[in-house]
Amino acid sequence: MFAKKIVSSVISVLFLGITASSAFAAKSIEANLSNDTAQVEFDTKLASTSNLYVNGSLLYTEEDDNHSAIVGTLGFQGVETNNKTYRAAVGGRLYFYDYSSLNGAAVAVGGMFYHTIPGAQRLSAGGYGWFAPQVTSFGNTEQIYELGGRVAFRVIQNTDVFVGYRYLKLKHEKSGVKFNDPLEKGPHVGFRLNF
Repeated sequence: MFAKKIVSSVISVLFLGITASSAFAAKSIEANLSNDTAQVEFDTKLASTSNLYVNGSLLYTEEDDNHSAIVGTLGFQGVETNNKTYRAAVGGRLYFYDYSSLNGAAVAVGGMFYHTIPGAQRLSAGGYGWFAPQVTSFGNTEQIYELGGRVAFRVIQNTDVFVGYRYLKLKHEKSGVKFNDPLEKGPHVGFRLNF
């Protein structure tokens, strides 16, 4: 039941972000896939601000052979970019998840940085990190952290394809439940449309 609420909430956020792109000046839509995982994300600038962005994502993973997981995010970041050579952001992100019989939420802080590789203007690389300690985690959630990186190639104007790696770990204190493995880890491929 909680999973359906998460899915409908994030899909609603994504739909509103995409359909209201003229009001919010949508900046990017992204999708990535691996053998076990699919993720969609949108990023848009808030109207009447110079560098405040809101983004949302939905990740579905079958990394665990016995259970699937849904992880949604909704974030606010200060972003600096020229959309040609670099993009940097610092801010906060709300994570909410449903995994097996567990669900919860946490507020993470972090950021990301991507830059074109000198001498290869169509090639860029970078990474990101998000961390939610116990003090900003709700219910039985103890901690969430996500790390990742990617190498992207601009195939046509404002459209990148990329190869990335993601590591997403969840700590939960529900008795009898042990998390020795990350919720999601491994390489993926995807594309990003920049507006």
